[in-house]
Amino acid sequence: MGLLAQVAHNLVSPRVPPVAASSSILHGGGIGGGAQNFQQFARRGYMGNEIIFAAIELLATSAAEPHIIGRRWRRESPRFSGKDDGYIRESIRDETIRRRAIGYSFGEINRMLVRNGFVIQVPNHPLVRLVNAPNPFMSRGQFWSTIVMDRYLGGNPYALKARNQGLGNVQELWRLRPDRVRIIPDKETFCKYEYRVGSQQSITYDYNDVMHFKTRNPLDDYYGMPPMMAISGRMDIDAYMQGFLKTFFDSGGTGPGAILTSKNKLSETQREDIRKQAKHFNGPAGWFRWMIVDNTETTYQQLGLNRGIRDALPKEIDAQTEARISMAFGIPGSILGTLIGYESSSYANKRQDRETLWKVVMAPLLSDLDDVLNLSLVPEFGGIDELMFDLADIEALQEEVDKLVSRWLKILVAGGCSLEEFRDATGLDPENLDGTYYIPGNIIPTPGTMLLEAHPPMTADALRALMARPQIEGPKVVAEARCPNCGWLEARNVNIGAELHCRKCKETFVVE
Repeated sequence: MGLLAQVAHNLVSPRVPPVAASSSILHGGGIGGGAQNFQQFARRGYMGNEIIFAAIELLATSAAEPHIIGRRWRRESPRFSGKDDGYIRESIRDETIRRRAIGYSFGEINRMLVRNGFVIQVPNHPLVRLVNAPNPFMSRGQFWSTIVMDRYLGGNPYALKARNQGLGNVQELWRLRPDRVRIIPDKETFCKYEYRVGSQQSITYDYNDVMHFKTRNPLDDYYGMPPMMAISGRMDIDAYMQGFLKTFFDSGGTGPGAILTSKNKLSETQREDIRKQAKHFNGPAGWFRWMIVDNTETTYQQLGLNRGIRDALPKEIDAQTEARISMAFGIPGSILGTLIGYESSSYANKRQDRETLWKVVMAPLLSDLDDVLNLSLVPEFGGIDELMFDLADIEALQEEVDKLVSRWLKILVAGGCSLEEFRDATGLDPENLDGTYYIPGNIIPTPGTMLLEAHPPMTADALRALMARPQIEGPKVVAEARCPNCGWLEARNVNIGAELHCRKCKETFVVE
């Protein structure tokens, strides 16, 4: 059996028993990196807490939305001729930041980088096909959503680069379950990865055969810190509240115990008989036992929880727990569906919250995954320089149509773009200009070449000649500069002697 087939067999075989909790000794790592933590957070958090489950599912399924695209840098373009890769990378980054700062969407930026000679899209590259179809048993969405799930549960997602036996090139990507991986420090290569399924023989992989998408960990050089570790206390409080609420209903809605007093002396046998008769008041753990007092009038007094369910589950504590868990994941409460989120949400808020989620949480998260792919996978393939999750089609990041058209219409009217650019930016076909157009009378259609002819770029010699001119103090100004040929009002408050170009008769004249 080949290496690729053996790996697939070990990873997907349904007969493999789950790893027992005792295996944490074998697979244990540093602070937050062991199998025990991953299994604990998986069972008590993801599988046992509805808020954490909803948060991780939201992040994981959101990460599965965008496809991964590949780009090659235009090294042969005049812009980058003779420049090294570091300069090209920074130039593309600076251009992207500049475009984002003035409000361009991700889709617009990608198109402009291609159109302006920065990059070339390579949609059919083998590496692009690989990351979008990792292996025959997991689709793109399933694979990357599982990687994100592992990141939040254990802080250490792993992906095996399964190679073609003999050729050595990467053919498939397989998820390695974090609690089955142990990192082995190595003096030469920093580390290696040992993978063991149950009682099977372990397999040791070299560092360049495993992609490790680890989180930051201040106390460990090898293992990432599970994000859930920061909210483990809140997770415990929520579990305690759930347990207490369950016993509250199991005991018929009574408080934490009661006192029954009796005027007569009671024997121990009589006390036990009374307790047995009141057994339905006792919780599963015996938390709600009666205290019986004799030699007094027989009375019954309920302890605590005078307001019933309001005391059993204080709304303030529940809301605080929801808010802290949502905060740790960076998800607005209105999207996660928490009570505090519903009470303060509206349609406008939800749209803004979805945009905030993608900009503040998802975009940096996917950027971290990009970095690992570019560091670990791209160097093994030729003809491609970078991979990235394409956020151009994410609905929450799309500018509203009315705002988009309004913004580009202002640019068009101000003469900052051509009609073709306006149509392209607003989703219309820039090449199809057939039909009848209603153009306002104050707009003069002008070819771009004529703009350059009217205002040619100044050469170095012309600039030096201009600087060498003697300065004339107090230049004479005319209030209106009209074309002497057609009388067109070209400008106001212009210096005498200035050369102007008449936009009506297309002639140049000197202001007198």
